[in-house]
Amino acid sequence: MNKIKLLFCLLLLSTVVHAQFGFGPEVGIGASNMRFIPDNAFTTSSANNIPSGRIGCMIDAPFTQHIYFQSGLFLSQKGHKRTYGFRVSDSTYESVDRSFNLTYIDLPLAIVFKTGEQGKGRMFLGAGATMSYLLTGNDKLHAQGKYKDTAFNVNATAPADDLLRKFDIGATFIAGYELPTGLLFKIYYTSGVKDLGKTSEVDKNRMWGVAVGYTFGRDRNINKDTEELIDKSKD
Repeated sequence: MNKIKLLFCLLLLSTVVHAQFGFGPEVGIGASNMRFIPDNAFTTSSANNIPSGRIGCMIDAPFTQHIYFQSGLFLSQKGHKRTYGFRVSDSTYESVDRSFNLTYIDLPLAIVFKTGEQGKGRMFLGAGATMSYLLTGNDKLHAQGKYKDTAFNVNATAPADDLLRKFDIGATFIAGYELPTGLLFKIYYTSGVKDLGKTSEVDKNRMWGVAVGYTFGRDRNINKDTEELIDKSKD
């Protein structure tokens, strides 16, 4: 059984090495938000986008002429701003403004369908999952109100992982266009499927944006051989 597994791994590695395997940088900008439901003590809530982005390296490996596997490793900025509160009476109420700025390492895994042929302009569409790990982040809070006619006003900053779990996973969708040169443009959207909240709150990441990248790789351009033959015929 171990020999069969080893042979399978060697065959897979050989396929990747000799296929039109692509890799290269990618950078994206967009916005992020969170699906947020406060705990039962609060009766109103809203959430707002903040600017976000990601930068890293992607890989692009074919299974067939039209079906590809895409992955990579990215440093991503996520988070959002939220407002929530409650009111019992003029003597007892609270409102909270809170902002999260989160830095993640993202590992997207997607199956992609591409039109046309490798080395020519082609559109692509894909779906998969993104696994994320929270590297660092902060939770800034401003709370004000009254409790039985006693006013309070509080400002605080805490590490984000005091409230949020570090590991996240989300459903990912991408679409774009790839030029024959290897330059590509895409739109992406990731919606968290895991509740990150450590308390009774519900917290789920959401991120979307546009990205530009470039893929290098052996034999990525199928027009290359034709161009070489034309050059040789001129000699």
